Amino acid sequence: TGVHLRVEKANPVDHPELEAEVVVREELAILTAPAVASVDELLERGDLKIVVLRAGCSYRQRLENILVKRGVARARLLEFGTLEAIVACVAAGLGVTLLPKALIGPVWRDGRVAIHELPAADALVDTLFIRRRDAYVSSALAAFLHCVRQAAP
Repeated sequence: TGVHLRVEKANPVDHPELEAEVVVREELAILTAPAVASVDELLERGDLKIVVLRAGCSYRQRLENILVKRGVARARLLEFGTLEAIVACVAAGLGVTLLPKALIGPVWRDGRVAIHELPAADALVDTLFIRRRDAYVSSALAAFLHCVRQAAP
């Protein structure tokens, strides 16, 4: 299965028996209510809430790490089970979230949320397909990898 890992210069999987291949490269952005001018403005308030999926979500973990780097050690969590609920809460001004820009086009264009871009080190994330080098490549896996290679960056 794929795993979200930080984009680094060196291959994040360094084991002679494993092979890692980028299957998706995403650009993430912070979403806020439309009235929020900047993420710094939110950080100054001191009562930051993050609207996220339940524990285990890689976007949630990445947002928490970004906030820690900006001096927010602990933000209050509002957890939901769907992206629609998260976007609705963010649009209503209840908190902020982090999502791939590819998912937020329609809600951003409608003016329901504001997008705040991040530096590449925080914004870019690769999803990797990791497998054993010596593993049997079935026709289904070969077809999957062919499709992935056609779509990969």
